[in-house]
Amino acid sequence: MLLIPLIYFILLAAYFYMKHKCFNLDIAATIILITISFFSILIDINDVYGDYGINEYSVTLPTILLYCVQWTIILLPIHYISCIKLQKHESHKQLFLFILIIILIASSLIMIATSLSDIKEALIMDMVDVYKQNDTLRSLGGHGESNYLMLIPQLFVAAPFPTLALFLWFYLKTFTKVPAIIRLGLLVASIVQAILSIIVAGRAALIYWIFDFFLLFGYFYQYLSPRLKKGISIASIAIGGIIITQLLIITISRFGEDSGRGGKVDPLISLYAYAGQHVNNFCAVISEGGDAPLQLGRVLPLTNKIMNHQDFDLIQHYENIHASVNIIVNVFDTFGGEVFLDLGWFGYIVFFFVWLFVTQIIRYNWQEMTFYRAFLLIILIAFFTRGLFAWPFVGHYTTLALMLIATVSMLFKYTFRI
Repeated sequence: MLLIPLIYFILLAAYFYMKHKCFNLDIAATIILITISFFSILIDINDVYGDYGINEYSVTLPTILLYCVQWTIILLPIHYISCIKLQKHESHKQLFLFILIIILIASSLIMIATSLSDIKEALIMDMVDVYKQNDTLRSLGGHGESNYLMLIPQLFVAAPFPTLALFLWFYLKTFTKVPAIIRLGLLVASIVQAILSIIVAGRAALIYWIFDFFLLFGYFYQYLSPRLKKGISIASIAIGGIIITQLLIITISRFGEDSGRGGKVDPLISLYAYAGQHVNNFCAVISEGGDAPLQLGRVLPLTNKIMNHQDFDLIQHYENIHASVNIIVNVFDTFGGEVFLDLGWFGYIVFFFVWLFVTQIIRYNWQEMTFYRAFLLIILIAFFTRGLFAWPFVGHYTTLALMLIATVSMLFKYTFRI
């Protein structure tokens, strides 16, 4: 049955290609789903269920079809947007665009500077020791004391702002001529979360950046000159080599024989388990997660913060679910699996009704892709790349970041006169 999503998404990508006649955003998104489906088959062939963050085999025909339907619905607005031509920003918004870029770059540099000693230590230490040193911090859910002076930079590096920085990098590269230092700064701002994740030997932020880059390359592909396409492709291969090396180092630190986790564990198996566990884990959650308690904290973190006057605790959240279900839940079960776990069938269905409502607005009301509308595209891309793994906007900071990016969009839409 695991062949169903692989064949389906290959056919869907072929359909998108026949419509566009070239590489595009929706095709890039579908290629990622094809890749995940392929690795899920490798997991099945090598029978690594019950390990590496994978639940026992839970695939059924209804759940695998629901998986395909879920991602088809998510792809709909991405597909419609990929068919709309992007318009350049209005000339009188040039100064505001420049200010936004400077804030993004400055925020990322501040966050890196304040974490520089930890990053240096992580780079000097063996990656296994980095993981061990931070394992206790992660298990306690600790993030240190709040520093309100860091509120603005923290918001501007929270998702989806790194995706915005990468979008602006492609946008400036495609439509304008700006100093190379500005583009370099935006590139740093786009990958700041991956740089900071070195401290805890994390892989997710690197994966998010790769997927963001791939999707935005697909979106801007139609606007790029042949020379730029070639240059970006070569640069991507070089950067990809560095990132893959980093991923291998981190993977060995987590799953190597000397990781302190006991027993022999194959880092290479863990790589394709990491890449393909989403399908089976989603099916496991849908099949076995119906008894999980209703919890708003993960999906609606700001509401939780206001109502309960406390930050969302992911570790406690998982413990509450574990007490009610007999599956592993702190795994990659896609955003849909986590919505189902937290809000049940009612919340899952309501979410997709809202998504389809937004999709209909895009399909019938958007005749052109004005610059301010691109901010919704950025949110969609960030949702897709992170939602492949889990609920993408955990914590009230990300909710505030979404509200802030919506505000920025409105500033590009309207002209204010004093």
